[in-house]
Amino acid sequence: MVFGVLFLAVIVALFALAFSFILNIVRPATSFKRRVLMAALGAGFIPAIPAFVVVGAEVYSQAEGLVAISAIFVIALFLAAVIGFPVSYFLTRRLGRGIADAPDHDVFN
Repeated sequence: MVFGVLFLAVIVALFALAFSFILNIVRPATSFKRRVLMAALGAGFIPAIPAFVVVGAEVYSQAEGLVAISAIFVIALFLAAVIGFPVSYFLTRRLGRGIADAPDHDVFN
């Protein structure tokens, strides 16, 4: 069980690294906070998608499904906040050191 939790933590951290790197290249004009938040939430929710699908397919009553889906949602938010946010924050801050502000395209208009 410990290895499963560690594996999940590593997967979330790797997704956070990947999303932060990609957002830094693709969306440099987006604010720092928004890039960090998008990377952290994406890293938290991507590993939870199979659980959402399985619970949605196997639920027998409305109350059971609501409790199970909300529990998975809370776990995904927890993973995003505890693991995804620090990783994406530090990587985005480090990658943003050498980048100047986004160019203003209306300068010469």
